[in-house]
Amino acid sequence: MPKITRLRKEIEIIEKEMESLQSFRQTTQTKKFLRQLMGERMNIQNQIRKIEQSKKSKEQEKQSRRTEANKNRSHKMKRTWNYFRAIHKNYDTKKSIKQLRSEFSKFKKGLETDISEVIWRNPSP
Repeated sequence: MPKITRLRKEIEIIEKEMESLQSFRQTTQTKKFLRQLMGERMNIQNQIRKIEQSKKSKEQEKQSRRTEANKNRSHKMKRTWNYFRAIHKNYDTKKSIKQLRSEFSKFKKGLETDISEVIWRNPSP
């Protein structure tokens, strides 16, 4: 693990610089530099944490990210299909829900559609 030891040495160097920076008077430049050093330290700590993570925990994190993304996608799709169902139910457009969806994508692109803009703005009458 030579990379981890190298990163820890970098953290020690940064902390020494932060301590020596405290001896200077507080100006905007010193505050910005201190904030930058803190950011670098956090970045290196995150790198160390990623290296130390086991294969199993990485896989669990990846899986949890996937399930959360699928959940968000599912909620969005339910919301959009409910929107098209509401338009289909409340207005006589003589189009199926799938056709409404394609008309909506045309509307979003600014192309000409058979359905008025008022219907897209408010699907409930």
